[in-house]
Amino acid sequence: MKIIKFLMCTTMCLSLPALATDFSTIEKIINETKAAAKLPSGTSIAVVKDNKVIYRGNFGYADIATKQPATSDTSYYIASITKPYFALSMLLKEHQGQISESTNMATLFPNMSFSTFDANKVTIKHLLGHTMGIDNNPLATATAHTGLHDKPTRNKLVSVSYPNEKSPLNTFQYSNVGYNILSVWSDNVHQKSWQQILEQTVLAPLKTTRSSTTFSAVKNKGWQLPNYYSILNGADNPVYLQKNDTTMHAAGGMISSTNDITNFIKIQLNNGKLDGQQIFPAKVIAKSQQAIATSGFSYENFKREQYAWGWHIGPYLGETLYHHFGGYAGMHSHLSFMPEKGIGIVILNNDDLLASKLTNVVAHTIYATLLKDEAELAKANSKAIKLKKDAAKLPRMIEQHEEELAARQWQLSLPKHSYVGTYHHPHFGNIVITLNKDKQFYLEFGQLRSVATAHKSLDGMRVRFLPNRAQVVRIIADSNKIQSLKYDGEVFKRVG
Repeated sequence: MKIIKFLMCTTMCLSLPALATDFSTIEKIINETKAAAKLPSGTSIAVVKDNKVIYRGNFGYADIATKQPATSDTSYYIASITKPYFALSMLLKEHQGQISESTNMATLFPNMSFSTFDANKVTIKHLLGHTMGIDNNPLATATAHTGLHDKPTRNKLVSVSYPNEKSPLNTFQYSNVGYNILSVWSDNVHQKSWQQILEQTVLAPLKTTRSSTTFSAVKNKGWQLPNYYSILNGADNPVYLQKNDTTMHAAGGMISSTNDITNFIKIQLNNGKLDGQQIFPAKVIAKSQQAIATSGFSYENFKREQYAWGWHIGPYLGETLYHHFGGYAGMHSHLSFMPEKGIGIVILNNDDLLASKLTNVVAHTIYATLLKDEAELAKANSKAIKLKKDAAKLPRMIEQHEEELAARQWQLSLPKHSYVGTYHHPHFGNIVITLNKDKQFYLEFGQLRSVATAHKSLDGMRVRFLPNRAQVVRIIADSNKIQSLKYDGEVFKRVG
């Protein structure tokens, strides 16, 4: 009951222009959905219109256990919303004459030999537009998840990039890889890391006060860094997987607040101007919004027809919308703007599954409200009602699912202790299997870890290295001896 009262009494901070627009519907949707799900995680919102912040709203807690309310200064991890920031930092380097969009990988990495693809054809434009025709799962996994890397390792991993058979050169396929590769080049040629360059070229001019590309830099600054939650994990238990410096990467390596991100929205809507001052060259901002790839897919009700330098572009409620979202264990972020209408929205959450659905409904409602589109408001309201009903069912559904998993019987061909050991991959590193005090399989993969549960396949283990994603580890045995394991399509040989 206390949680519900808190949510219903959350204080809204409104600037004077907001009084002309009624945002009570949005507040009602958020409060009621969180209460129905019994998950009072944090949600922070800011809305920009005509170069002014017309609404700020904060709901729930940055830390549920200590009941620290989320605020407009809470520094949330924003995941892939990092991409337009990083792309802008690279376009500023181009503006300074240091690189060109046509600079290719052979030039970026002159000491590397790429034997499986033509590095002369893969350019910076391809890397930032997700059309590079190559892939590199080891690099993406190390930088985003396991943290098993240093500068020499990152360079080694870039060198083993390989053709993307499903998406050849000049074909769009969204991933982190292009941004990761370009950040390795940046670290190689500059005295400063890509993080330092982004902070100096983009964050500093934006006058940010709660944004950073590392956690160590803000450790002693007293910023409010939230815990991260998932309805899959229970209402008051943070997910175990928390970001740190080694997993902050160029495709998803920033923390920021709604207060700070509103400045980024303003410069997007005002040709690089912030509060009347030209802080970025207008032609650089204009270029950053130019489509460089045809994508042609959708996320929920957001159509994505093209991709710019870190921005998805598509029609939304009859207008052109630029947007990028971010998702990771325990969080979901939304950044979007309509240039022709001078409207922009940022929504940050320290919850994943529920927040991703709730954020889409909230954004739909905000845009429909500001566009005065009654038909779309009605659609958004219907979605909100359905989400509230579904949210109320989620806790029990998850509990039942966990009970079913716990009831599964192991399909093991050997005694449990036979599977204990270290399994090595030359590019991914080690996966270590042990037995915990309860005789359960416990797997560690860099910063990832999971207690395994039974899988229906022979010698299969169900793991959740990423708290919101279940995967299977399959043990490969020959002549009653464990030889290797297979995870995510890769074979790790047993070495100990």
